[in-house]
Amino acid sequence: MFSLQTVVGFLVFVAGIFFILVRLRRWLRTLGKIIFARINIRMIERTRELFKPRKEVIFKCLKETSQRPLRIVEIGAGVGANFEYFPKHAEIICVEPNEFSKKELFRKATEYPDLKVTFEIGVAENLSTVATESVDAVVSTHVLCSVADVNQSLREVLRVLKKGGKFLFIEHIEAPDGSRVQFWQHVLNVIWPTLLQGCNLTRRINNSVQNAGFADTDMDIFDVEFKQMKLIFSIARRHCAGVATK
Repeated sequence: MFSLQTVVGFLVFVAGIFFILVRLRRWLRTLGKIIFARINIRMIERTRELFKPRKEVIFKCLKETSQRPLRIVEIGAGVGANFEYFPKHAEIICVEPNEFSKKELFRKATEYPDLKVTFEIGVAENLSTVATESVDAVVSTHVLCSVADVNQSLREVLRVLKKGGKFLFIEHIEAPDGSRVQFWQHVLNVIWPTLLQGCNLTRRINNSVQNAGFADTDMDIFDVEFKQMKLIFSIARRHCAGVATK
């Protein structure tokens, strides 16, 4: 039989190990956010020209309808990569889960003084600070791959959009069935989300958008030919992009 002192000592030891693991997990999560915010800046710099033609096409609908200042939500706004495409005088509500992106986002915002930019810590699945049917557009570029629930995120997009409001999106999606890329996507997806802040390689976001309940969806499916870091990014070259109207 173990003595009471031995049992208590063992329980204290286990509790101590558990406490250390919890703190270590939180520390690693914070470190991951800091590193990802930095990586995000470099990724945007290296892929800006690659996605610019696509963004110019889908963001054009905002400029065509900007008879008055628009109110726009950008989910997963990151470090402000899309500011250059927004119409002047628009109010941009940036909803971003990574608080370490805030400093760089506002630095980027100084380059576009005509925009009214606000920053909120939050996730696409819960836009509780945005009133129902209160915004003209919602923007998502390379975000739905990493949300916890794609369908709930799209329900929130529909909720906050005014009737006739636009959902602008560019997302990487699962490769065609039976392809070699699809095979490797499923293999790598075991570890990929852990390394890249939840990024999922095997989502069919195109289907999710089509089935979300928008009145109209104009979407293209295409492959991106990455010129830099090709070995890494080519696993996510299949994309969908377009505009869905409520």
